[in-house]
Amino acid sequence: MAPMYAESTILNLAEQIIVALKTKDGKALAKLAHPDKGVRFSPYAYVDVDVDRVFSPAEIASFWEDRRSYFWGFADGTGDPINMTPNQYYDRFIMDRDFANATSISINNDRASGNTINNAAAVYPETTRVEFYVVPQVGEGTPEFDWAALRLVFERSADSWYLIALIHDEWTI
Repeated sequence: MAPMYAESTILNLAEQIIVALKTKDGKALAKLAHPDKGVRFSPYAYVDVDVDRVFSPAEIASFWEDRRSYFWGFADGTGDPINMTPNQYYDRFIMDRDFANATSISINNDRASGNTINNAAAVYPETTRVEFYVVPQVGEGTPEFDWAALRLVFERSADSWYLIALIHDEWTI
């Protein structure tokens, strides 16, 4: 868990990242990415360090201009490969909900609990996770099954915190 004095710093960084994501500002997002490790993109709660795609800060800076299709992992439920451009991945596995207006925001306390194993704390033991959790609006689904979460994982390096992972979570079949 981040020390109390660091929580406000991390929340501020998390909010900057959500704004950069919402506005598709790759340069702003790249400045917050870990300079050496880059950022791992996990489409579901289970972080697969051997399969999930990692982008360097330079690749993140041009994320939305990149028209190449990449392999991002496997679809939960079907096992089909997820082959998408960064924009397609963004629409489906990053900002598929309005995380800028999250129902709740928590630090190292993942509210989302679906049918996929959440191994983020084990994969990233010396980090801080910020979860943006969204439930459906009244009349647009059921909270038990139609929620979504976006977890931002931060690691401290020297005197700064950097984004090292974006983890999408949702109820899957």
